[in-house]
Order: sequence, then C-alpha cells, then structure tokens
Amino acid sequence: MSQTELPRNAILLGLKRGFFLKNKFNLIGSKEWLPYQKSWFRYQDESKFIQDTVRFFSLPGPSRPPVFYQGNSLDKFIDITKENSLIYSDSADQFQYALIDLRDQIQNITTVLEYDELRSNLFDLVNNLFAKLEDRRFITVVAQNKFLEGYYYPIAWDLSYVVSEIYSLKDEKIGCLEDGHSYPKLMDNQAGSSHFYVLNFRKDDLSKGIADHIIPRQFSLNAITKSDTRYPKWFILKPQRRNKEEILHPAKYPEDLIELFVNYFSNVNDNVYDPMSGTGSTQIGAMKLGRNGYGTELSEYFGNIAINRCQEFIRPTQVSLFEEKLQVISRIEISDAKNFAKFEFPKQHLLITSPPYWDMLNMKGAENQAKRIKSGLQTNYSDSEDDLGNINDYNLFVEKLADLYKQLSNILEDDARVVIVVKNIKKKGSNYPFAWDLSKMLQPNFVLAEESFWLQDDISIAPFGYGNTWVSNTFHQYCLTFIKKSN
Repeated sequence: MSQTELPRNAILLGLKRGFFLKNKFNLIGSKEWLPYQKSWFRYQDESKFIQDTVRFFSLPGPSRPPVFYQGNSLDKFIDITKENSLIYSDSADQFQYALIDLRDQIQNITTVLEYDELRSNLFDLVNNLFAKLEDRRFITVVAQNKFLEGYYYPIAWDLSYVVSEIYSLKDEKIGCLEDGHSYPKLMDNQAGSSHFYVLNFRKDDLSKGIADHIIPRQFSLNAITKSDTRYPKWFILKPQRRNKEEILHPAKYPEDLIELFVNYFSNVNDNVYDPMSGTGSTQIGAMKLGRNGYGTELSEYFGNIAINRCQEFIRPTQVSLFEEKLQVISRIEISDAKNFAKFEFPKQHLLITSPPYWDMLNMKGAENQAKRIKSGLQTNYSDSEDDLGNINDYNLFVEKLADLYKQLSNILEDDARVVIVVKNIKKKGSNYPFAWDLSKMLQPNFVLAEESFWLQDDISIAPFGYGNTWVSNTFHQYCLTFIKKSN
C-alpha cells in the first residue's frame, strides 16, 4: 500500500508524530498547519491575522527571497517578518510571497470611478509581480464586498476575476469578525462588518501569465440598495443527525438551514418551492413553520421518499406523538423542474434550493463515495441525461443551471426571494468559483443581495497538500440570496 493509500487516520497520526512527509512549503508543524487549512476563521486582531498568513505561505531562511506587502499595517508586517526570520522588501527582483490587503482602501471608496481606479491599480501590481514571484508560490489578496453608490457590489468576487486572468485561483478563506453570531443566537450585521475574503492565488502551470489588459467589471450595479438585517451574514450550524431515509440521499442539506431562511423571507401560509426537492427537506422545513411546501424532483426514487415524508408530517400514523399542526399543503411532482409550467403551481413567495455541485458526486475515489458504496447507498442523484449533475462541461453546467432558475422566475411573486446554497468547487487541482459564476449569470433576471455563509465546525480536517502547498478544507457554503425583479 502506498503512502497516498493509507487511511486518513493513519496519515493524521503520522503527521502528529512527524512521520511520512517533510515540510518543504514552510517551517510550521502539523498542529499549526492543519487548523490553517480550514476555509473560514474567526478574526481576532490584525497582528494574529498577518502572523498566521505569513507563516503559512513563507519559507524562512537566509537564502530565501523576501516577502512583499501592500496595506495599511506595514509596520506590523515588518515586525512579524523579522520575528519569523523572513525578509521584507517592496523592490526586490524576486519574491517568495506577496500579501496585498485592500480592506482599508475598499472601505474608503464611495464611487464606481474610485473602484475602477482601485481595480486598475491592483491589476498593474499583480501583473508586475508575476515575473518576480517564485514558481508555485502564492499571492494573497484581502478584500470585502460593500455598498457602492448605494448598491451592494461583490467587490471581492470581481477582483478575484481580475487576478485570475494572471494567476491560478486556488481558494478563498472567509474571515469572520467577532461581532458575528452563531445560530440560533443571532445578531444583526451590516454588510462589510461581518466578514472579509482572503483570496489565494498561485503562480503555476495553470496561470495565464502577464495580461495585456484588464477585464471589464464582471457584475453590474444591479443589487440591493440597503443592508437587510433580517438574516445573519454568517452562522455556525450543526445539523441534527440524518434519519434512515435521509441518509439514502447523497447530498441532503439540513432542515435547520431551510427553517432559518424560510423564517426570515416568508410568512405563515406563504408558498415555498424547491425545484430539486431530494428527500423533501425544503417542504418539511417550510411546513414546520406553517408554510406550504411545493417542489419537483427528477428522481422517482428520492421523490417518493419526499412525498412519504411530507404525508407523514401532515397526517402522522402515530398521531399521539405529534403536536397539533397548522393546516399546510404539500405537493411534490416527480419531474424535471423544466416542466414546472404544466403543474400549475400557485405563485411562490420563496424559492430555496441546493443544486448539484456540478458533477462532483460522479467523481470516483472520494472517501464519502467509498463509504456509501460499502453501505450499498446511491452515490449520485440519478443517471438521467436531464440531471444537471451529470454534465461534464463546467461552463455548460452553470449556463443550464442559470437558465433553469431564470425560467422558474415565472412562478415567483414579484420581489420574491431566491436562496441558493452552493459552494465553490475544487476539482483536479483547479478551482471553479461556482457561487460567483452562478451569481454573475443570474444578474439579468434577479437582484443580488448580500451573501450569507453557513459555516461548518464539526468536520475533521484532512491534511491535503501537507508539506507541499496550500489546499483548504472547504467548510463554508454560500447561501446566495436574490430578489426577483418586478415585471
């Protein structure tokens, strides 16, 4: 058995004891490396943030190239580099790492013209750094989204597209400020005060290299005009354990998550729709709060499970075990969501769903796949050609998914909310910004609201890339919120 075939617990034990791998990427030990791989963190103070970031992405040594920094904490950065046997320079011929912190600049801009100047300056800087950065080393851009000229604009996402024209996007980490909150104890947050993005790029074979011109802004000023404090901008949610029927589904999302947004974006007796119902989580979550649950489900297998679960909720076989419920309606049709028109559903007040994460469930060899195969469980949604999760081409997948949501806007009330639970995707060494790409394609039909993050804090960290490079464990998911445009 090769080292890469060892069970994960054996690898973790080996890392703890210092076996197997020599760290060629930095000089930190596994106890510091593993926690940093988590894709979100609680921001404590600027010195700790710089310390953790620089220590991870830099390799100390007298013969090593210097590190580069641009931001408003230069004095702290220089002190930290000295403490960690690193050299700081802003004019060297070669760098091993660059940290560009734009948070203060973004906070101070108020117009689109000022933002265009900022993104142009960033483009020039990362373009000039490309030839000087060591191969397979990283550049980090720290940024946040904010309201610009009265509209919410995804600045961090847009800047990521700019830098991705030169470097290879590897991942993002989400910095959560301590004035955030944990579910179910919620506190209101204004946009820009609850989280920021740590965007990590690498100079490698997937990089496009020095660019001739900057790409246009990728998002229009077509978004909400004020912060919506009804819902949290980040929350930690540990779902209840799945029951036997729910385990049958390979990617079921929790009813606790559904209830959070149903409670904030709809009223009692409103209609809630999920075009990809799975085992009925959306409908159950909606009915628990006195809403009506509608849905479509391509798989007859999962659709029947969903229908049975909803019927048991409305008319339980053991009535004495249940409290008296509000009169609610549940209707799930087993069909492709593209056929929604023939079912004559009433107008919907909220659409909430979690689509396939591209064709990731069809990838062989994943640990969760192996466990499900061993237990005789289904590893994907279906084998249907109509299943979007079976499309191999990423761009085609996003295009067809966006087209579906645009079609479904016809059954939504004007100004209805749409909540889509997704995450960016890592596949075979490449990063696909699924959440951002989908948001970009939905612009013509839907108004983008502030994003929210479901943070997971109850999953074991795996030592991906240990000793060689940065690979995060993705423990955050986007809860993208849109508003249907009025006709």
